Amino acid sequence: MKKKYLAVILSLVIMAFYLPAIAETSSVNYSGTVEYTSTITVTAPYGGNIEDYTLRVGDTVTAGETLLSLAGNYVYAPQDGIVRGLLVLPGDDAAQTISRYGALLYLQPSDKYTLTASTSGAYDSDKLHNTNRYLTPGEIVYMQSTADDARTGTGLITKVDGRSFTVEVQSGTLDPEDTVNIFREASFTTSSRIARNARLQNAPMVAITAEGSVLRCAVTEGQSVKRGDLLLETVTGALDSLQPGNDQIISPVNGVIVTLMKKPGDAVAKNDVLATLYSQDSLRVTFPADESDLDRIAVGNQASVTFDALPERSALSGTVESISSLPVSDSGSPQYTVTITLSSTEGLRDGMSVTVSLP
Repeated sequence: MKKKYLAVILSLVIMAFYLPAIAETSSVNYSGTVEYTSTITVTAPYGGNIEDYTLRVGDTVTAGETLLSLAGNYVYAPQDGIVRGLLVLPGDDAAQTISRYGALLYLQPSDKYTLTASTSGAYDSDKLHNTNRYLTPGEIVYMQSTADDARTGTGLITKVDGRSFTVEVQSGTLDPEDTVNIFREASFTTSSRIARNARLQNAPMVAITAEGSVLRCAVTEGQSVKRGDLLLETVTGALDSLQPGNDQIISPVNGVIVTLMKKPGDAVAKNDVLATLYSQDSLRVTFPADESDLDRIAVGNQASVTFDALPERSALSGTVESISSLPVSDSGSPQYTVTITLSSTEGLRDGMSVTVSLP
């Protein structure tokens, strides 16, 4: 009886030892490689100039991360003023807007006044000298309020057109509603007077123009600006759609930079290739299979993938995604490329060596 028990136990031990080996022999192992199977091309959405950047080929990037900045043409305020008549939105064609409205926006000069007077008074009462007869753009003149002699100012002749001339007020204590007499000398003598009873008025609006397409508006209607403040940014070429209001070119995917086609300072045109990326989601395992193995491999088969250089890492599950229709080698027995998708691509690198086990 004891002998029977011993025989049964021995049989179980033998089965426990050999069954895994039998199961293991039912799987076939293949040597494969991790590789990217998709390249993403990043192009310029409009023309501009590449700004400085720190990215390098081989750097990893995440979706939404800034790759490059593409500077357009900046339009600055020529003087202090208030934005009046903001006539454009991002994406608008500048030429069309200017053709319709005369400008992209208008700037009302701050605390700037002008006046227009007749040239008929521009002569000296001393007929022998006539020193006041000629008016010259750029000439400094002096003004005095007709209501209060104490209110005075200086101005600059900006235009002379025969019968009238225009003066832009530069400084002084004049009130916006003042009527003034204009003189050539700060002494305000009658002999130097060149015009009488000229009324102050707001300086004319300044028309702001530019070329190309409007990328972004840096100001809003009614906003006060200082000379040199940014008003608009325009770019060359038409915009296919409204841009996000900035000049950043972002990565469309998580991936790796393969090429950077432009250097900082380079001018680019719309649709120029700026960079190429490998998409992290496109990482696959591929291996060559002999034609004799194709009967046991089919799309949808499950696979186990282990990493030759990382034995401590747990195996990943995978699925046969495709089998090439054409052989990759015609020397000897034809071989076909089998592509495996993985349950996770985290931490994987292009070129890693793996072992693929298929049932």
